Amino acid sequence: MSVKPKRVLFVQHGETDKPGLLAHVLSDRGIVLDVIRPDLGEPVPQNLDFHEGLAVGGGAQGAYETDLYPYLSAEVELVRAAAGAEKPVIGLCLGAQLMAAAFGAEVRPGAVREIGFLPVKLESIADFDPVWCGLPKTFVTTHWHGDVFEVPPGGMRLGGSELTPNQLFRYGGALYGMQFHLEMTPEVLEEMVADSRRDLLDLGVDPDSLAKEGRRHLPALRETAATVFSRWSEFL
Repeated sequence: MSVKPKRVLFVQHGETDKPGLLAHVLSDRGIVLDVIRPDLGEPVPQNLDFHEGLAVGGGAQGAYETDLYPYLSAEVELVRAAAGAEKPVIGLCLGAQLMAAAFGAEVRPGAVREIGFLPVKLESIADFDPVWCGLPKTFVTTHWHGDVFEVPPGGMRLGGSELTPNQLFRYGGALYGMQFHLEMTPEVLEEMVADSRRDLLDLGVDPDSLAKEGRRHLPALRETAATVFSRWSEFL
């Protein structure tokens, strides 16, 4: 008798905000990733009755812009429902901000935008974390955000960067929020750069240099990212 595959719900907030490497890792492990697009009018479920886990992707929206994007409030409630059902959650950039908001932490515009390939440093407590233990203490990863969050009460900060002290946190046993884009692949980055070329130039960021940096750094990061996503999937 065939075994029913495990399923993860991925919430995508824009055309280029794809699951990237997360999708590849889960697929390799026989896990089905179901993608919904609330930004295109698809409803956000009230619970994870049909999924073993939840992944919330990045996006240009602000977690506090619920008046403009009412579906963000539904996502916050879904994160809470997942936590209540003791199902694992992973949040990427905006997803991490929504997780922080779901558990009572402030999300706000940062003093500066953090865009590019910059180091994240793990806290010493990460040595004892089931997902992050044994990984490089400092790694260069993709940053593309203007908002920042506080670590929610009861959460544990696992890593930060020079510009953004709160880059990575764990809440409960299997809920992880990361401000950086660990899911990034060279292909997804190329799409994001092409889609945001004018905005990047307005911010003083050279799109071509950013894409070049991605081709240099992302292959080296792949093993760390794959390990994190694979370990997280063990909670499903």
